[in-house]
Amino acid sequence: MENKDMSSNINQNYDLDQDEIMNKVNQTFDKIAQDVKEMIDQNNQQSNL
Repeated sequence: MENKDMSSNINQNYDLDQDEIMNKVNQTFDKIAQDVKEMIDQNNQQSNL
């Protein structure tokens, strides 16, 4: 019984944090996409020289 209570408590905490987690994930992906875009732009500029 105790285990069941504990896991449902953990699930509640997870639900509360889910939006925050998704925001962080989205921010991270946005940053990666920006970095990749900059790298591609730099490569294109070097190719054009």
